[in-house]
Amino acid sequence: MALLEVLVCFICGSVLLIYWTLSKRFSYFRNRGILHDKPSFIFGNVKEYRRTKNIYQILQEYYAKYKNTEKIVGFFLYFRKVVILLDLDLIKDICVKDFGNFTNRGNYYNKKDDPVAAHLFNLDGVDWRKMRTKLTPTFSSGKIKSTFPIIVDVANTLVEVLEDMQNSPLYDTDVGMEIEDLISHYTTDTIGSAAFGLDCGSLRDPNSKFSDISKTILDFRHNIIIVSLANIFPKVARILRIKILPEKVSKFFLNFVRQTVTFREQTGTQRNDFLNLLMELRKSGDLTMEEITAQVYIFFVAGYDTSSSTLTFCLYELALNQDIQNKARSEINEVLSAHKGILTYEAMIDMKYLLQIMYETMRKYVVTAFLLRQTAEDYFVPNTDYVIEKGMTVLLPVDAIHHDPDLYPNPKLFDPERFTAAEIEKRHPMAYLAFGRGPRNCIGSRFGKMEVLVGLCLLLKNFKFSATKKTQIPIKSSMFKLLRASEEGVYLKVEKL
Repeated sequence: MALLEVLVCFICGSVLLIYWTLSKRFSYFRNRGILHDKPSFIFGNVKEYRRTKNIYQILQEYYAKYKNTEKIVGFFLYFRKVVILLDLDLIKDICVKDFGNFTNRGNYYNKKDDPVAAHLFNLDGVDWRKMRTKLTPTFSSGKIKSTFPIIVDVANTLVEVLEDMQNSPLYDTDVGMEIEDLISHYTTDTIGSAAFGLDCGSLRDPNSKFSDISKTILDFRHNIIIVSLANIFPKVARILRIKILPEKVSKFFLNFVRQTVTFREQTGTQRNDFLNLLMELRKSGDLTMEEITAQVYIFFVAGYDTSSSTLTFCLYELALNQDIQNKARSEINEVLSAHKGILTYEAMIDMKYLLQIMYETMRKYVVTAFLLRQTAEDYFVPNTDYVIEKGMTVLLPVDAIHHDPDLYPNPKLFDPERFTAAEIEKRHPMAYLAFGRGPRNCIGSRFGKMEVLVGLCLLLKNFKFSATKKTQIPIKSSMFKLLRASEEGVYLKVEKL
């Protein structure tokens, strides 16, 4: 009986301790006079996430509610307390002027047990600075330009595969074809070839090993509550050896990098690619094999998923806006004619309207809903009585800013004219955050732009895209993926020109 009483007391005590801890956490903003919506127990301010709303909708509504009265507001991502920045001048200060206090993202990773997750995007402090410095030469204009012919070759294969699919007796023009998956094969092959010198073969063989691993990459190893707890208690999570990446993904990249590096070293193979530069850094003692693998992984993810999403949504909008599609195609034909019919790097640079289309796509369908930073020391918010305390996570609501009608009138309208030089000049520099801002901006943005523009150019030159009865209008984003993806796939009618 005594044992039972002890057990009951232990359980009751544990429940009370958890309740007290969460109550204290959820009263954080109230005790400091920072406006916020009342959080629900456990779910914080994201109770509707994955039930009736995705994170894009939740943050848009929160932003719209407070943006005209506050510079910052409190918010709970489950247990994780964050400060949402609503003022563009404040965002500029944090990203640029006061960056020294906001170098870190504060993402959980376990370098010892999950080394592939210790990549540039996650690294903080001195580790991030060192890695960024080492990798910066890889993404210079000259390096990126040298990969241009490789991307064109893969894009030409995409055109051939699409033509074969369109000519197939199974192709139903009333339904169209699902292009989201196809475009992901294009970006998989592009990043594999240009960065690692591999023929991934995803376009020709949708069941290739790289296609398979691409689909697994963004699966959550744990549910978001465990991820939230790991971010709040990183030391405890590391003691418990919590990993973020699926084991299948980690093993795949560790084996792939080890085998490729060994082969190149034994055969003396030299390639002008991302992996070769990392190998040079390893020879000089600057990188370990695990560190190389982590950077290979994040470059693959960034080049595969973000570019795939942008190009897919771009084609979707052009299918619904035939006037914009025709104008883009006219520019493509005009520029190619001036360059003797050859798509060169210089020809791509001359396609200004195509670039505007890409920027507008990334405004309306930005891949990630928000960016995170973390304070190194207490930060006094200018012209307020607020203090963002040391260790606090700050959230930049990128998608909500991109849909702010005061910045982009009629934000649901797809309008590339928003990105003429004159229109860009009128807006606050922080009104567009698709590639981030400041020293922690996207290091691979040049490559990503090129990947999208080359694919878009050759697709529009060879095909006309239009909606079918299966095209979801308006399109909805999936509630079950962290990065933006369609809810039901993107079906379009494809006609060879």
